[in-house]
Amino acid sequence: MVNWADCLVAMQQRQIDAVSTDDSILAGLVEEDPYLHIVGPDMANQPYGIGINLDNTGLVRFVNGTLERIRTDGTWNTLYRKWLSVLGPAPVPPQPRYLD
Repeated sequence: MVNWADCLVAMQQRQIDAVSTDDSILAGLVEEDPYLHIVGPDMANQPYGIGINLDNTGLVRFVNGTLERIRTDGTWNTLYRKWLSVLGPAPVPPQPRYLD
């Protein structure tokens, strides 16, 4: 398979029975095809990160500030409900881990 859309088509055509990937991709596949379901427990925790050149201090501050606002003003829950509700209730936003 070249991409997740290929996996979706293969499942729809019954060429494969299942895929394993992170929760956000699974939620997207389910959004595309309401006959799909996410089953079973998580197999692994796959956190996401944002890589920024530390020399670009303005961008580092902007991204960190935006993430902090999302965590504190309710945007986290709004986005989770809109895009990831198939995964269940929104978890508590992760604590930031900054690298100096």
